[in-house]
Amino acid sequence: MAEMERRNRGILSIEKALEEFDKIILIDSRLHDRQLTEAFYDEDNFRETDKRVLILSESEEKRVGNIEWHYISESETREILEIYYLYEFSNRIAVVAREQSFGSLWDYVAAGLLTRKELVSAMLA
Repeated sequence: MAEMERRNRGILSIEKALEEFDKIILIDSRLHDRQLTEAFYDEDNFRETDKRVLILSESEEKRVGNIEWHYISESETREILEIYYLYEFSNRIAVVAREQSFGSLWDYVAAGLLTRKELVSAMLA
């Protein structure tokens, strides 16, 4: 029963965030590659968007314009990843992780065909 209650709380928090933000980006804490993820910590990469974006990661919390960064623990990340598959079809939640659906974009960045800023723009689309 506790597992179901925890999952329901997680679903409610994601639904609340989806009401407030146009896009949620979750940076998987298992992806320990700061070189790949640094684009999501650079507020300059979000200046051209008018979308309200929430970035969930193990970073400091801050707000710049319509972009917010919220700290999230590894266990909370796991919970959200479980819920993510319920919303994946909506294109409103994106997960930054090598093994997820955006893996091919990382390959373009690694090959130099896509800049990190272009990666952010692609995920905001």
